Amino acid sequence: MAASGGSALRMKPPAAERRCLRFSIAGGPRAPGHARAWLQTGVVWLPEGLQRKLVMLISELVNNSVVHGHASERDVIEIEVRSTPDGLRAQVSDSGPAFAPRARTKGIEEPGGWGLVLVERVARRWGVERAERTLVWFELAAA
Repeated sequence: MAASGGSALRMKPPAAERRCLRFSIAGGPRAPGHARAWLQTGVVWLPEGLQRKLVMLISELVNNSVVHGHASERDVIEIEVRSTPDGLRAQVSDSGPAFAPRARTKGIEEPGGWGLVLVERVARRWGVERAERTLVWFELAAA
């Protein structure tokens, strides 16, 4: 089946073309910047719009690992991005305490607290898993 004038992403890539990228970074205040730098070079195979969404959401989740998971420079934050038949799945994990997602309680003018709001609004699906590490994952649609 050939693509008809639309994005090649509308076609499901053969399994051999699906990609999975994993990397680990140190926590601390520089972690979101390190994650952005890696993603901007590591996912060039994604369309620009999908790259922007991915970088924004991963940056927010890495920041949450630092702020709420207390990931310092001595801690490891793990990031994985995997293409799927319908788009991609990404996840960020840290060794911080597990949490239950809750609604933002700060006033609209107050800074912070927007990370999971953005994930909720932009991602097709998302969730939190708790085991040895706390893992937040999300899925983005290809088209």
